[in-house]
Amino acid sequence: MNWDDMQFLLAVAQAGSLKGAARQLGVDKTTVSRRLRAMERGLGQAVVEVNGTGLGLTTFGRSLHRHAEVMRDEMQAVNALTQAGSEVQLGTVRLTSVPLVINHILLPALTDMQATSRGLQLELISEARDLSLLRGEADVALRLARPTEGGQSVLARKLGELEYAAYASPRAMNGSWIGYEPRMQYLSHAEVIAKAAAIDGACPVLVNDAETLFQMVCAGHGRTLLPRIIGASDARLVEVPFAHGTLPKREVWLMVRKELRDLERIRLVVAWLDRVFSDLSS
Repeated sequence: MNWDDMQFLLAVAQAGSLKGAARQLGVDKTTVSRRLRAMERGLGQAVVEVNGTGLGLTTFGRSLHRHAEVMRDEMQAVNALTQAGSEVQLGTVRLTSVPLVINHILLPALTDMQATSRGLQLELISEARDLSLLRGEADVALRLARPTEGGQSVLARKLGELEYAAYASPRAMNGSWIGYEPRMQYLSHAEVIAKAAAIDGACPVLVNDAETLFQMVCAGHGRTLLPRIIGASDARLVEVPFAHGTLPKREVWLMVRKELRDLERIRLVVAWLDRVFSDLSS
């Protein structure tokens, strides 16, 4: 096994297809396929398989992928040492969370991260679904509930809480409630919105994503519940009274793949997230 083979494995894991991996590596798709097959023959086990979304890693391939990432980071560190006088390249961190958190909490704080983490490339992966750290879909994740995945392979801790309040545009302060489709009622704030809507009246449009909900409220389609830190910072919105019980809170949890925790690039991103959520709770 050599480093060149590992680069092909890393590219396929990130791109999810032969074509995407080939584009990353600057080679053709046939070369990627040939190198992967040669790797599998040498190892005696399959490392990739076709899945519902394209090309993914087998269980063995995922284990190998974690080691490949460590190898990549070590190679980057060695290269940095040999480049006297140049900026140290720390590598890439793939950070995932729901669109609402990335767009309205992380992006406004991005300048701080860039100022304190030169040489780091941050990939912000905005996804409503939970990406898997164990499958290498992300290195760091923010979840709005206590994680139930990962076991001993993932480190998780609570970063803080998001307090919710009711918001609307000034022209829709007494409008109907905009909520979530029935499949989303397991969310605490979705359930509270649904109860309020049953009393005051519901909007004829339901959504399955908080970012869409936010945009609808800003456009004047009605009222909803939003994290206070987001609603209060947008000049298009005003806080409105909520007469239907206690307003909900949601926990924010940080997840990091265990084998990556001591890497400088990971430590920098975690420190930045600590500052962001410390500022929110202060």
